[in-house]
Amino acid sequence: MRMPAPAGKGVAVEDREDPALVEAADPALAELFEPTHVISELKATTREGVISEVVKAVAQRGLVSDARWLETALTERERMVPTAMPNGVAFLHARHRAAEKFPKQFLFLARSSKGIAFGSPDERPTQLFFLLALRKDMAHLRWLARLSWICRNRTTVANLLKVPGAEEIARALRLAVEELPGNLKQR
Repeated sequence: MRMPAPAGKGVAVEDREDPALVEAADPALAELFEPTHVISELKATTREGVISEVVKAVAQRGLVSDARWLETALTERERMVPTAMPNGVAFLHARHRAAEKFPKQFLFLARSSKGIAFGSPDERPTQLFFLLALRKDMAHLRWLARLSWICRNRTTVANLLKVPGAEEIARALRLAVEELPGNLKQR
């Protein structure tokens, strides 16, 4: 449905409720993430090592069909602009999505208790590494927004770092997603 142009403007505005414009609902956390999508303690001590270890883990779990492509894509993305954020978190993702490379969409989380220099703006070590592999751009952006919101909370980050294993990490992330504000809830 077309909406009239705002006063003084010559361009009509698309109605945001038009079903043709609304993308299908985002995948739920339960569809993307499970305890097997966790590395509780990374062995890597470098940026390249983190990428390599995470890619190897997702390949072993059958989450990517071309591990070499994924490792190259993540490495190139990190060289271009590091994905590390303040508060010890990085959001690994390829610059260009390639849905055919992922048999299943997923979210993967790796932890480093010591932290790794990963190019964070606050120059602090990065301890949590989320790998996002979603097929649709809008779903990717919305999940990135959700995870960014969650990881702005120092208590939540501390909790994700202190819980002992994959099951507890998955539970902590699930609880954090449930506590998101209304505008970030699942669509």
